Amino acid sequence: MATTGILNGTDLIVKVAGTAITHATSASINFNMETREATTKDSAGYTAVLEGLRSVTIDVEAMTALDAAQGFEELYTIWKNRTQVALVFGTTETGDQIYTVQGYMTSLSASSGVEDSSTFSASFQATGAVTESNN
Repeated sequence: MATTGILNGTDLIVKVAGTAITHATSASINFNMETREATTKDSAGYTAVLEGLRSVTIDVEAMTALDAAQGFEELYTIWKNRTQVALVFGTTETGDQIYTVQGYMTSLSASSGVEDSSTFSASFQATGAVTESNN
């Protein structure tokens, strides 16, 4: 049954190549659109724009676990090999909308402070159109 009411952010996940990022602590999807110039002498001194290229990025942060099913080491291999992967952003609840794209990892970073949990973050840039569907 589809989720009702205000969504708990814990329920949103990112899947990379079919497997959810292990120990994720945050996830985001960004839908962007560039604009193209349309200012003319008839614009009364104001900038005018029209629609332009659209882009999608997905970002995820997680705790580092060396035995993770889809953790830092697996993502490093994807980055190293420049592998295009299927990305899914959404919940696992039946009936909820999910967003699927193909994309490339654009960044991967790890952080570890003294007596602190080790974390990593990854960013992906979509290539092509977004597919919207229900789980």
